[in-house]
Amino acid sequence: MYDVVVVGGGPAGSAAALRAAKLGAKTIVIERGSEPGAKNVSGAMIRVNDLSMFDVKSLPYEREVSKVRLSFDGVQIEMKPKDKLVNVGRLKLDRWLASQAESAGAVLITKTTVLKVDGRRIVTDRGEIEGERVILAEGANALVSINSGLRRELKPEETVQTVKEVYSLSKDEVNKRLGLGEQEGISVRYLFSNPIPGAGFLYTYKDSIAFGIGVHMRSLISHRVRPQDVLEEVKRSLGINELVKGFSLREYSAKIIPENGFPAWRACSGNLFLTGDALGVVNPITFNGIGPAVISGYIAGELAVNDQCGSYESSLMMERTLSQAIKLRPLVKELLKEENIRAYISMTSDALSSWTSGDLSLDLKANLWRLTKHALLLLEAIS
Repeated sequence: MYDVVVVGGGPAGSAAALRAAKLGAKTIVIERGSEPGAKNVSGAMIRVNDLSMFDVKSLPYEREVSKVRLSFDGVQIEMKPKDKLVNVGRLKLDRWLASQAESAGAVLITKTTVLKVDGRRIVTDRGEIEGERVILAEGANALVSINSGLRRELKPEETVQTVKEVYSLSKDEVNKRLGLGEQEGISVRYLFSNPIPGAGFLYTYKDSIAFGIGVHMRSLISHRVRPQDVLEEVKRSLGINELVKGFSLREYSAKIIPENGFPAWRACSGNLFLTGDALGVVNPITFNGIGPAVISGYIAGELAVNDQCGSYESSLMMERTLSQAIKLRPLVKELLKEENIRAYISMTSDALSSWTSGDLSLDLKANLWRLTKHALLLLEAIS
């Protein structure tokens, strides 16, 4: 019998286990992969402040991000971040997060899949255990959460399909090709409209480069195109193929990102607590998934120990990072529409091109209603 059973050893699960163990609860983490991070793939830039509940002095980051670049169909904007941002590898990060939970007293069991939760009874493919409270940190493909009735399956219009590749060569070559200093890193965000609208990302690790894209599932279905084909076309058009020429492909992976979740889904019922991607608390506007996952997991860990299911949802809404991600959902839904992505890419490109040529005239009449509607949604989210 455990006080707290955490299903999933990703960032949310480790944060939940860390908090529960520190509060003195007998805690176990059940991870289906061979080790934490083995089955995870996502964007690899994190805000260090989001991990403040961990001992960040030993954070195993690859490079500190000295500049963030935005690219819109050939037009680029570069800025220096105000807060400390780092690029990380998920395997190293997840392993580090789990080790801190273990150091606090949590037990980690890997290569074990939870099949069902029935009250205090947790059924796995390697036997059964019992738990007073259960925290479900399964990720986006949350089968146990769905079967437990806390949430439903995601619809195509509620998901973004991502694919990512990691290319390895050498640290010196990464620095040379991207004009970086010894420990300097860069993160690039792309918006593209061809072959279908979507967003891309590039991260620098010590001796490798990660590039990937995210495309709305609805667009993939309506255009009958495979995500890997979109990836190849975007790599060609953005010059990524030339950038990684001579590098070896080390990793190819895919993941879905939820664009819906709490409070449309229940965060808690009885002794079950939902957290992380399983709860759907991603902020796609700021490309922040790990931060909300860790924060929601930490809150779940504390309230599970104190058996405060009734306070969990209100506590989530009171936390600024999570509240903002939730309030931005109506705007995100709008921005994921193909016509809106194309319009904003075109407007941004035209405005910046006109400015560089000394011509400040810009016809906004055709997009006045779109701009007004989305500005009001943004103001409502951040107010």
